[in-house]
Amino acid sequence: MTRLRTAPVVPFLALLSLGPVACGDDEGGETDAPATSEVGGDVGTTAGPDSAGSDAAATDDGAESDSDSDSGTSTGAVTDGDEEPFYCGDGEHPEYGSIEEPDPEALLWSSRGGWAVWDYCLCRPDDAPVPTDPRSLVQPGVSDGRAVAFNAFWKDCHVNPEAVGEDGPAETCGELRERVERGGELIQPSGPGAGAMFSGTSHQEIEAGFGAATFPASSYNLMYLSWGMLTRPENFDELVAERVGSAFGPEPNPYPLIGEDPNQTNGGSGTLPYFFTQLREPDGTWTGTIGITCHGCHSGAITGDDAPGLMLGSGSPLADHHLFLRDMLPLGYLASAATLLNLNKTRGVNNASDINLAFFFPEAGYGYDFETLLGLISSGSTAGMDTPAWWNMGHRALKFVDGVFPMDSPRVDMVFFTPFFGLFGGLAGPISEMALDWMREHGPPLNDWATVLKAPPYPYAVDETLAESGAILFHTLDLWAPARDNPVPDPEAGNGSCASCHGAYAPAFFNDPAFLASPRMEGIASYITPIDIINTDPVRLETNNEAVQQAGASSFFGYPQTYGTENDCGPQNRPDLAGDREPGYLAPPLFGVWATAPYFHNGSVPNLWEVLKHEDRKDIWKRYSTPKPPGQDVIMGHDTDLVRAYDTERVGWRYNDIECELGNGVSPYINCNPSNENDPLVQILLAQLYTNFIAVWNILAPPVLTPQQMENRKIYNTHMFGQGNSGHEFTSVLTDGERAAIIEYLKTL
Repeated sequence: MTRLRTAPVVPFLALLSLGPVACGDDEGGETDAPATSEVGGDVGTTAGPDSAGSDAAATDDGAESDSDSDSGTSTGAVTDGDEEPFYCGDGEHPEYGSIEEPDPEALLWSSRGGWAVWDYCLCRPDDAPVPTDPRSLVQPGVSDGRAVAFNAFWKDCHVNPEAVGEDGPAETCGELRERVERGGELIQPSGPGAGAMFSGTSHQEIEAGFGAATFPASSYNLMYLSWGMLTRPENFDELVAERVGSAFGPEPNPYPLIGEDPNQTNGGSGTLPYFFTQLREPDGTWTGTIGITCHGCHSGAITGDDAPGLMLGSGSPLADHHLFLRDMLPLGYLASAATLLNLNKTRGVNNASDINLAFFFPEAGYGYDFETLLGLISSGSTAGMDTPAWWNMGHRALKFVDGVFPMDSPRVDMVFFTPFFGLFGGLAGPISEMALDWMREHGPPLNDWATVLKAPPYPYAVDETLAESGAILFHTLDLWAPARDNPVPDPEAGNGSCASCHGAYAPAFFNDPAFLASPRMEGIASYITPIDIINTDPVRLETNNEAVQQAGASSFFGYPQTYGTENDCGPQNRPDLAGDREPGYLAPPLFGVWATAPYFHNGSVPNLWEVLKHEDRKDIWKRYSTPKPPGQDVIMGHDTDLVRAYDTERVGWRYNDIECELGNGVSPYINCNPSNENDPLVQILLAQLYTNFIAVWNILAPPVLTPQQMENRKIYNTHMFGQGNSGHEFTSVLTDGERAAIIEYLKTL
């Protein structure tokens, strides 16, 4: 395949702005990337799903366009929408959102992620047909000869809604609003209709294991006993949030103190972080029972003045689920038995995506052939993973870091909210079926709610001149141009720029047919980079072997009713679906990337600078911790304060470099090698076990007993299984000036 080269028109001033950028401190070839057009529009946004509600439903402003609103289906072409603006933001109606129609030649503008379908509907009436989902345009051949490459494609899992037992996509803006509202009720902690982990919305029912995954507020109130304290500290709520790694949200999330009746105290006097929710009866009655929410993995925080605070759907690099389970074990929490399975070994990453465990139970209720079963048993573990941002879902055709499932498979998003017996496929007969029905009903609205989330804006001023230069470099600089002499194999995809894999974001480029087939494909990323090119830690990829892919096709989460069809929604890396596409990792969209550190699928790189300059990465590092309250020797979490802990130059989290020596949380020749950068023999031997036997990684871990062991879980050690920080080395050919410009541009997305 011949490298595509693009040559947009260049205004003289923009071209001059490249001068200081191309001459960085490092040696490297000068960029031959042409500039394009001068900067346009504003970069405002919102940090959550905008909702027009009934006001928008009743308005006649902006009637639907014949070109953009002709279909609620998942196929078809999308026009530029010349008859009216596609985005609703106008500065006068907050309910329309803050995303305004961009100048088509602008370099600096961002939709902030979310979902174009929702953005369109914000100012349209209820009966307006939803426009074509831009993700559905990601089909074979659509990127041929263009600057942005796609090799992983959209699948419509709801061609036959009756067969899969789920609602298909919303057909009108009113229907979409209703679904997003239902999804929000499910995920809002302590709200009427809120769900909880392995409990659904009816935790006391048989399919939910009679509440096995929940616990009474009376036990929660005593958690301080597990910390070695004899009396409850006044700042108990804040200490729980630090210890488990979660933030408080803008909405009330109460629980009753000992002796309180939650129905006489509006839920109680205590405040839960978003990691937890107090469950309620269908009539809104408080139960005094607490469950775990999706936010424990999926919502992080950046705090302080001008910071976004709790970030819904950012992915959480804060949580320590294992420490919470350890604390609740002596207090009688049944689910704390999962401490034996070590859901995470390092704070901020988790093993929630170990899908080979979920695939052990097919929907039909019986087992697999011997070869598939053996492949599952020997698949190993994916180890710790960094949770990706939900606000990118509206710009992805596939889910998860390796693109294992189509984005249009909402039930897989419900796997941890499913009532307990839904985890076992059809094994428990009608009891399992009740749980699966719950997922079929609630998956689509939760998926829609998560998809409309927006990334928060960068809280500091941006050097717009530098960012414009970065936009040009991001979209046009060929990293494999002959003068660059890139040592990494050429993927021969798109034009060789960052945008080739990560998508086009600047209007000047996404409106250019040399980049995308339609402007509505703005920000969509759907390229799986072969592992020999991306070279990030391969554990996840190797664990999800062919047997795991085949087993997934028979699981409830793989939509077995679609097997063998044009829209087969089983694991997409099965050989019969992947075709000649090489195994690798799916490049994510980059909306709000400034807020989602650390980076890579395993959270192994703390800032964007080190993503782009691998030589600066550290083998062992530790994020700053939140300062301890005066007079309290307690476990605190990662510091999230924007001023104290956030690095605005490198864009990510500040950290301490940890030496390989005794006394600082690592053990020479066990956790690291003091004489060189190679993995120690102990880790190499353990990796053989972890790679070849399912769940061994989870089980083989010492119990967390002492405060020092808890502190050591904050250390990120790249010698540990699945935590390697290699990869993305093709950006080594950038100069430091070019890196600085690209990072400045990324702040604007």
